[in-house]
Amino acid sequence: MTATGDQRSRRQRNPRGQGERLREDIIGAASRLLEDPAAAPLSLRSVARAVGVAATSVYLHFDDCDALVRAVAVRHFGDLVRVQDEAVAGLADPHERVHAAALAYCDFGLAHPGHYYVMFSLPVPMRPTGPDGVRERAPGQTALDRMGDLVAACLGGDPGDSATTTTTLLIWQQMHGLVSLRIAKPAFPWPPLAETVSDVIDRLLDGATAQRKTEAA
Repeated sequence: MTATGDQRSRRQRNPRGQGERLREDIIGAASRLLEDPAAAPLSLRSVARAVGVAATSVYLHFDDCDALVRAVAVRHFGDLVRVQDEAVAGLADPHERVHAAALAYCDFGLAHPGHYYVMFSLPVPMRPTGPDGVRERAPGQTALDRMGDLVAACLGGDPGDSATTTTTLLIWQQMHGLVSLRIAKPAFPWPPLAETVSDVIDRLLDGATAQRKTEAA
């Protein structure tokens, strides 16, 4: 009996003990389906078809689409952290490191608009992680913390102090605005990205530095 095309294309079953590999395959398939912001809404069945497994296999790893979308967001926030780390590697000057990380953020978002939408625009419900009701960390918290460390080094403060936190959030908001506007209005005559990022970062860091000096006087 000859196998049908559908049977031939069906994904081979993972050997015992490779369930984590299937989970990663599912996240990868969902990521590809979500890459186009105009694509149809994600469903676990569509992901199962893309992977080549039964829908029940997807449910073994993800209870619902919210859980899968969160996993996709976590993966791409990890990618963002990685490209920012690569951008600042070898740079000693704290200001240059913030500049490089901010530009890497913008380049990443513009290169991956569909994934950026998943990371920032789709609702990702946060759920308690234990009986104490403590909620899990937001998918982007590590990226935000990493930028806070870079900003703290510029301001000579602590990553947790109010000046660093405020400046970090302002930088993040500005970078998000730059990316979102350029994705939404690609034909608009925007000024060069690198120059815009540099201007924004200088203004925010200079303002925060001046504020610290005023408060210390």
